[in-house]
Amino acid sequence: MNSAGKPHRSGRPRTGEERLSRDAILRAALRIVDDEGVEAMTMRRLAATLGVNPMSIYHHLPNKAAVFAGLAELVFADLEATAARDDVSWQDELKDAARTYRDALRSHPNLALQILSDTSTVSDVVVVTVEPFYRALDRAGLAPRQIFEAVNTLIDFVHGFLLGETTVRAATFELAPDLLDRVGKLPPEKAPTLARVTQELGHDGLAYDFDSGFESALTVFVNGIETTWT
Repeated sequence: MNSAGKPHRSGRPRTGEERLSRDAILRAALRIVDDEGVEAMTMRRLAATLGVNPMSIYHHLPNKAAVFAGLAELVFADLEATAARDDVSWQDELKDAARTYRDALRSHPNLALQILSDTSTVSDVVVVTVEPFYRALDRAGLAPRQIFEAVNTLIDFVHGFLLGETTVRAATFELAPDLLDRVGKLPPEKAPTLARVTQELGHDGLAYDFDSGFESALTVFVNGIETTWT
């Protein structure tokens, strides 16, 4: 009932809900996903967080899929705003695009897993965010087919790399804590190169650093394009 004694009409904004915006809804949803995971983000939970009637959210976002599509827009906003830069090489522009793409996703690891597992809800956003990759490779002089294949390969690499990061959720990790000991027990003829490399690295050297690994892979990728196609 309202103050006049009349029933409150379902879906109609209550007093104070008129100022509810799409951006406010999405940012509240992102906090839920970041703090508690994708499963915790329900329309009822979102409404409770905002202190509004659940129906009032549907005026801005019709369903949960629309919420997640909107969250993808927030995550990829920096990539959409990336402008062309004539003061850097195409190689650096491509690396910067990959770094920005990775950073956008790993800033919200819970949402990243949702995005990577259900890209259908964010397809329109992805179309825009790959523009810096296409632009850099076009500057390199690649043919359309080469650009298309290179971008897809690089994006797939970033996605796969990110899945490893979001699973570990640490800057570094040991590939196998007992690897050195296990290799040391192998017969000399079993894996001589592996044994030599791991022994030279030692326990500390076998710790994998995600940032260093990502940069190494980018260098290999860009050098490969430069050598093969330009």
